[in-house]
Amino acid sequence: MTKTILVTGGAGYIGSHTVKALLNAGYQVHVLDNLSTGNRSAVDSRASFKQLDVYDSSALKAYLEENKIDAVLHCAGEIVVSESIENPSKYFTANVAGMNQVLKVLSEVGIQKIMFSSTASLYGNNCIDKPATEDTLLDPVNPYAETKLMGERMIYWMANRYDWKYVIFRYFNVAGAEMDASNGLRVKNPTHIIPNINKTALGQNDSLKIFGDDYDTRDGSCIRDYIHVLDLAQAHVKGMNYLFQEDSSSQIFNLGTEKGYTVKEIFKTAEELLNQKIPHEIVARRAGDPASVLADASKAKKYLDWKASYSLEDIILSDYRWRVKEGKNILEWDNKGESLGALSLFYSLNCQKIY
Repeated sequence: MTKTILVTGGAGYIGSHTVKALLNAGYQVHVLDNLSTGNRSAVDSRASFKQLDVYDSSALKAYLEENKIDAVLHCAGEIVVSESIENPSKYFTANVAGMNQVLKVLSEVGIQKIMFSSTASLYGNNCIDKPATEDTLLDPVNPYAETKLMGERMIYWMANRYDWKYVIFRYFNVAGAEMDASNGLRVKNPTHIIPNINKTALGQNDSLKIFGDDYDTRDGSCIRDYIHVLDLAQAHVKGMNYLFQEDSSSQIFNLGTEKGYTVKEIFKTAEELLNQKIPHEIVARRAGDPASVLADASKAKKYLDWKASYSLEDIILSDYRWRVKEGKNILEWDNKGESLGALSLFYSLNCQKIY
């Protein structure tokens, strides 16, 4: 029998790519999103969509009682690291109190399988010297990461009480777009280095800023583990398959490529791929940026038979083609797919303040 998955925040960057992957894998998918940062046009037309704030417990409960849902992928939440430092209360309200409402409703309607989007930023500075495993000491260094850790712990204790099964994914640096340029990062001011390299190459930034070249790395710039959003989406499919196995157990998985590239290497690779010089400047380090962030994703390979397959070149070129295809639309889409011109959305999935 076909299983039905509810994806909260399914109109966002990772959520929308994962919705498509789940549909392609044969799952039925429902999407709930309040469109505060998501984009309606990003949601695959095969999915059932409703604009709804999942932190409205009565509305969420009514929806779940009207629709048979077998498992929930919880992607909804506030995700901007810098904003979390400036306004921590907003993050505790949405990512902790709000998530508590979601979990409470799930317990009331009897849904017992949940997948949660977490972050490698939980490791803080403890993933500098060697790849982080799921057992690496956790040390969140900003309110965003702190709320994700709280989310993980809430799921653990609710699962303990209500006999749930869960899969939690800790994302490393996510980038890239659909290979046919049908979907990508719909953000005016991205924080990652790859979208900013491509924006600069397309003349949308005056110059690319490289933050620091005096780190103890092979060329002085930070090392990061970038994973293609399509690889991430496939991990969610594998994780959902795992959840429905009778003999599986609750698990936490890192999602990364296990390959680290310096910022300068990424920049030089982009120049070679695009066959152009990209204006750039070396500026001072950003406070708190670790020298190296790298995943050990062997557990996901062991339990899920998953491994990242897309290359750094794939990530750069797919994002570039998406930006070429969309042009100024990326800078002008509002959340319903209507042009506003001045709307600014922000997206960050960081291990600390990651490029």
